[in-house]
Amino acid sequence: MMLFIAIVLSIPVYGYCIWGLFETEEAMLFMDRWRYKEEPEFSDLQIKFFKAGNIIVIVVMTLYILSIAYDTFF
Repeated sequence: MMLFIAIVLSIPVYGYCIWGLFETEEAMLFMDRWRYKEEPEFSDLQIKFFKAGNIIVIVVMTLYILSIAYDTFF
């Protein structure tokens, strides 16, 4: 049961992280676009950090799900 809950709750996280890898600036402005009159410009360093963070989250979530699966089945 715990494995099912972890997988279901991780689907939006994976979706946001994968979307953030392909549409980085759109993902960075997700739920914050209303704050700006003009579209802000992000530096290359900000974009690199955001993409690196997305990759780290994907790896950590995968390891977490694999550890739950291991505890569930073995």
